[in-house]
Amino acid sequence: MTNGSPSSYHFSIWLFIFAGILLSIPLFIWFEFIVLAKICGVTVLVLLLFAMRRWFALARINNNRVERKILTANDLYVLQQVLPLFKRLTARQQRILKDQLGLFLAEVRFNGDWPQKTQFSVGLLVVLSTWDTGYINKQNWQLVLTNANQFFIEEQPNHIVEIPSVPFAAKSFEDLLSLAEVLNFKKSALI
Repeated sequence: MTNGSPSSYHFSIWLFIFAGILLSIPLFIWFEFIVLAKICGVTVLVLLLFAMRRWFALARINNNRVERKILTANDLYVLQQVLPLFKRLTARQQRILKDQLGLFLAEVRFNGDWPQKTQFSVGLLVVLSTWDTGYINKQNWQLVLTNANQFFIEEQPNHIVEIPSVPFAAKSFEDLLSLAEVLNFKKSALI
């Protein structure tokens, strides 16, 4: 939540509001206004929830965060066609793979005529290439299709990458991470 100006969140105003209400609670208890103390406690809770909702909304706007694409049943069917091993992965690996693929599809812009299977195969290529390194922000990636089986990232036009053959042929997840296409993409495009 730090990309935006800290003053745009108005923390100091909220701090004074919370401090004033919280300090009034012991005073109300001292003077035996228990109902007012309880009302102040509930008010602090409601205001805190409202303020946090507002802060997170501002942070999302300031950071230009993109919501991940939730994969539908049709998308999962295409994913299983592209990656037959998907059903045999652990639940954790499936969840991470779906989340990362959804982020990829939401962040990346595709130039040219990209069939859905090709988008998924390139998405899987990127997700598998960054599996050990973690998330890489791809909001400024623009993928350009040069012909039916090659593409490049617009910022790196010299690094032409072969679109992986579909379906991904691997017997285990470790084999999937060590496919030649994944290793080549890791070396050439992820600089």
